[in-house]
Amino acid sequence: MEKRANKLFRERLVRDESFGELRPHSLLVEVVSGGLAPKGRALNLECGLGSDSLYLAQEGYAVAAAGFFPGDVEPVRRMAEEAGAKVSAITVEPTNLPFHEGEFDFVADAGCMIKLDGRERTALLQELHRTLRRGGRMFTMLPSFKDHPDGATRASIERTFHPPFEVLAIDESTVAEHGGKAEHVYYYSVLLEKA
Repeated sequence: MEKRANKLFRERLVRDESFGELRPHSLLVEVVSGGLAPKGRALNLECGLGSDSLYLAQEGYAVAAAGFFPGDVEPVRRMAEEAGAKVSAITVEPTNLPFHEGEFDFVADAGCMIKLDGRERTALLQELHRTLRRGGRMFTMLPSFKDHPDGATRASIERTFHPPFEVLAIDESTVAEHGGKAEHVYYYSVLLEKA
């Protein structure tokens, strides 16, 4: 008997509201479907239950789904195997990524930056810059200072990411505007490029 996730993955779009209980972040869908993310190899940080990774795989990316703890990646590994998706799930140390220089065309992060302290965040950004190819892009979501004491402002985003990245776009929105559920209401979506 065919596994449910495999059937869903092959016959329906992951971005549909009813791909199981999973749904990729709508802001990530906007970036990818809008042609703002280069095709090729993608690194999906803090991969959650796997919907972002499955979505990227369905869009043609070869996906490395990375989490900081073994429990972070097991649900993704199981879902990818069941779906037959081109996703490899791996546990990583945020300050020392096990990937080659320039290995990725696109990095998607839907919330791991805020979980790291300043030293770890700085080290992770250096590692992401190293593993992203020249002209590659990174998409990240950060909670706004409006409802999170450690949240971002436009000025802090510029300071955090430039340099080493070029900041292409910073947009603030509410999760409700995008039909999603999240821990915080106000988010910045940030698109970066390695020059």
